[in-house]
Amino acid sequence: MQQAIGVFAQAQPAAGGGMAFQFLMMVPLLGILYFLMIRPQQKKQKEHQELLKKLTVGTRVMTNGGIIGTISRVDEKTVKITVAERVDIEVIRSAVAAVLGDDEKKD
Repeated sequence: MQQAIGVFAQAQPAAGGGMAFQFLMMVPLLGILYFLMIRPQQKKQKEHQELLKKLTVGTRVMTNGGIIGTISRVDEKTVKITVAERVDIEVIRSAVAAVLGDDEKKD
């Protein structure tokens, strides 16, 4: 039993040198985390904000809920979407997920 404790005690790294090495290893890991996760998310968010600024009447859009329609009115915070003849819904601008092109028109 004492032998096992002695081996375990010798296997422990030195407290002073180990902390500095761990800190130096965290810096590149944080850099990788930034370039693989944070930066792409910020870019995607910026593109979505630009999309919301460019919404105009007559644009065919899809909401986050999957509803597809044509914008009939644009306000500061909301958008009115015509889903079918005489069927309009009003959603918050941020609920618009994508602008659909002409090739994605309904059948």
